[in-house]
Order: sequence, then C-alpha cells, then structure tokens
Amino acid sequence: MHIKLFDKGQIFWGLLLLSFSSLFIQWFVFDYILPTKLLLPLLVYASLLLVLRPYFAAAFVLLLEALLLRIHIMKLSYTNTALEASDIFGWKQALFLKSYTDFLIPLLLVGMLWCLFKGFTIKKRQFVFLPVLLLVTTSCMQERRPTDSSVNLVSYLFRVAKVHYVDWNFATNIKENGVLNHLFLTLPMGQIPAKGKIRLGERKVATVHNAKDMPDVFLVLCESCYTSTSAKFVTPMADLEKAGFARSTMISPVYGGMTAEAEFEVLTGLPSQRYKGIDFQYFAESYSEHAMALPRVFSENGYATFSSHNNRAFFWRRDVVHPKFGFEKSIFLEQMNWPDMSIVPKDDILFRNALAQYKANLDGNKKTFSFLITIHTHGPYKDVNGDGGEADYKAKLQESLSEFLSFQAQVHELAQKNKRPVLFLIFGDHKPAMTVSFYKKHVFSDDFFTEKGEKSEGFRFSSLNDSQRLTYGRVPLFVSAFNTKGSGLAESIAREIHDKPIYCLPGVLSESIPIYHEFYGYLKDVCKRSSEELVDKSVIDTVFPEEIYGNLLFD
Repeated sequence: MHIKLFDKGQIFWGLLLLSFSSLFIQWFVFDYILPTKLLLPLLVYASLLLVLRPYFAAAFVLLLEALLLRIHIMKLSYTNTALEASDIFGWKQALFLKSYTDFLIPLLLVGMLWCLFKGFTIKKRQFVFLPVLLLVTTSCMQERRPTDSSVNLVSYLFRVAKVHYVDWNFATNIKENGVLNHLFLTLPMGQIPAKGKIRLGERKVATVHNAKDMPDVFLVLCESCYTSTSAKFVTPMADLEKAGFARSTMISPVYGGMTAEAEFEVLTGLPSQRYKGIDFQYFAESYSEHAMALPRVFSENGYATFSSHNNRAFFWRRDVVHPKFGFEKSIFLEQMNWPDMSIVPKDDILFRNALAQYKANLDGNKKTFSFLITIHTHGPYKDVNGDGGEADYKAKLQESLSEFLSFQAQVHELAQKNKRPVLFLIFGDHKPAMTVSFYKKHVFSDDFFTEKGEKSEGFRFSSLNDSQRLTYGRVPLFVSAFNTKGSGLAESIAREIHDKPIYCLPGVLSESIPIYHEFYGYLKDVCKRSSEELVDKSVIDTVFPEEIYGNLLFD
C-alpha cells in the first residue's frame, strides 16, 4: 500500500532547514560544530511530524533548542552549573527555571506556541511517524544508564554514532553534543548506586556513657553566606569572630547556587560530585527509609532531631528526603503560618520556629540536633551604581546574621537554665552569584575564566585545576561552644575541618561530640589527605566507591 506523505519534499527540506540551522546555532554560540548533535533534534523533528507540518515542526525544534540554550547560558552565568535534565523533569523543580529568564525567553516561547497553533494538522498518513514518537518517548522513560550496552534504541544510536558523553563537565557536554542530546544523556533514571561487599556503614552504634556532656547541636546552612579570610571581600559575616566564634573555611562543591549539593555533603559525609545528579529530586523515592546520614546517627545516639527551612517543603524534595535521612521532624514554610507563600520570608521566622522546637525538646529532657537552612540571602541582588549587587547582598547578610545572633542568645539562655551544653556551627553553602565582584576584588584572577564581561553573566569559568577549585569553592565556617566540658571544642573543630570539603564535617563532628558510626572512622582517615586531593574527582571515585553510596543510603 502506498502511503502519501507531505507534498513537494517538505519533510526533506524541513530536515535540511533544521540541520543547518541547528548546526549554525552550535557554531554561533560555541564556535564548535559536531554533526552528531543532530541525533535527538532530528528524532524529535520526526516525532512532531505526527501532529505538525514539516516546516513548523523544524521551526519548533529549532526554537526549543534556542530556548534551552538560553536558559543554560543564564544558569551557567549565575551558578556556574549547566542546565541538566533534573531542572526540567525533576518533580516540581522546573518551577524554578523562572530564575533564569530574560526578555528573550518569552519571545522564544511565543514562537513555539505559534508553530503549534499554525502548524497543527493530523491525517491518517501522518501516523507513519507514530513509531518514532514512541521510540523517543519510551527511551526517555526507561530506567537506564546512558553508557550501558543493554539499553534502549536511542542509546544504541548514540553509541553507533560515537556520541561521547562528557559526564565530568556538563557545560562541555552541551557544547559538544547539543542541548537536546545532553538532556537525554543526563536523564538519571535507574542509576541507583549498587550495593556491595564494602560494609563501611553498619548501623551498630557504640554506647555513650557521658551522654549528659554531649552538647545540643545547631548546624546552620547559611544561604550564599560568604566572607573572605583576607581583606579582599569582607562582609558582615566576619563579625561572628568578634562575637566569640572560632573561624574556619570549608570547600563547597558548588558556586552561586545548587544548595542541595552542599546540603547532601554535610548530611551524609559523602561527596556530591561522585554521582552527577545525586541531588535530592533524583533519588528521593529510592533512598532507604533508614538511610545512614548524620541526623540518623545523632538520633541513634539519643538525640531528638529536626530540620527547618523557611521555603516550601517540596523544593529539592526535602519533605521526602529529610525523614529518610533521620530527621524525626521537619518544619517548612507551610508549617510556619506564613501568610503569603509567593513572598520569600526573612530568616527570623525560621529561627522563631527552631527556638520553639528547642524549648519543646528541653521540656521533654531531650538532647537536640537541629539543621537549619536560611534563605533571605539568596540572590539575585540589586545592582546599585554598578556595584554588582554587593551593597544589597551585604545588607541582606547583615540582617540575617543579626537575627541569627539573637536566636543564638535565646538558645544560650534556655540552655543555661537547663544546664545544657550547646554547639553552634554556621557555614555558607556556596559563594553568592556575584562573579564580577569576586573578579574586581581579585578573589578570582584572569586564569579562572575563558570569557569576562562587565556583569556577572558575562563571565565564563574555565576548566579549573584542583588548586583553583579550592578558591572557587571556599566558604566560611564559624563555630561556637557554650557550657561544654573542657575548653577549646570550637577551636578544635575549626582547626580539624580547615580547608577540607564540606563532606568531611560529619567525620570531625563524630569525633568531637562524640557520636559513633563505623563509616565516620573511614571518613576521618580519608579526610587526612590534602585538600587538593579531596576535590580531585579521580581521587573521589577511588576512595568513595559506588558501594559506599549503595550500602549507606539505599540499603
């Protein structure tokens, strides 16, 4: 039976139009052309022929690529993190893509809608493209690893075409493979770390005989909070040292955003960079109900554990992950009686709720482990007279730290009445997205960038060596001890963690408090290595094998 398709070779000319235009975009944006990037764009084009006329289908795919590339470039400018599949397909995570938008984004969206409206048509002969649509959609939904051999047909085409998956650098992966191929390759479904014979995470807990001397612990992740160790970029956070805090630094895995990467490290003692996409939204449903994480170990050592964040519970899927990691209670914005959920609250509401929970724990004669995540200092920051947003940022930081110190004073008062020791640790999860300011103040030098501009979005980071990664990720940590037995606890923690990755902190805490778990002994030994080694991905892959993740978090 002869099937009549579109007349006048429209399918062929639409294919050529898309091919040349898509390659031109790659050349224009990246000065780089690799024809294998056309694999998924052409498959999507063939899928859309089921419902669209050829020229409109080609234009739609082209506009889609342009839209995704624009979002990628903006996200990269603000956070130095590439667009990835989780930003679009992660549960409710796509709502936050609005942070990476400008005048061009709505124009591209309007163009796509116009293509759908003007190009829509469906006739019997178009059903010949249904198998292609099913091939693409089912390939995206299957549980798979992009580099495995026993996977779906689209992945097979990628292997035949010798598409090189640059899993160590997603920005390079977009440049070399195109944004649509990249999104397919970064779909993480089914990549649950395997379990194995390495049993570093047994849940056996040593008996603690001096429990009354173990302090209540307040671990505060301070959103984008930063101050330099020199005079280059001093902020109000430096005043915590005058307030009696011991000062130190840690190395964050991220810059300008992606808080959940730093959060994952401080809660698990595992590097977030071992698996690209370890972020909570990927594995929320797959984590064990009894995952071994810092709050669970505190709980098994007799602590009442709670987390709190003045943002919505579903963001980064914390409402699912935190209970699995051992928090007995979590307080999010929905439980804080905040009247307008569309407005980001200040951090005083976070501290008020945490104080109320601490009072309840004291009334119940329970030790407390509290993990608090602030939000007020989140960007973007208003540029005033070309300062890159620095004045706005420092004003927000001053306000949040004042509220934090007031909270700390109230905790100390309650602890004194109840004869409880208290340990406070407050750290920045990453540097704020103010690259132009860091450059002008010589925190970052010229060799950190391949491109520089007048504003932060005009800078492009180069591939950093291990020494540069320390500067790139260095964040402050301040530690304070109150009513603790002996002296020098805060100074000891600050000294032990100095310039080590955030994932080393649970090992230091376990020894200092002390709390016990077999994995922390291993972690403490690993973190004796140099800081440069501990941010080297090849070293991380060696000392944190897949089985550690599988055994501790998914067993």
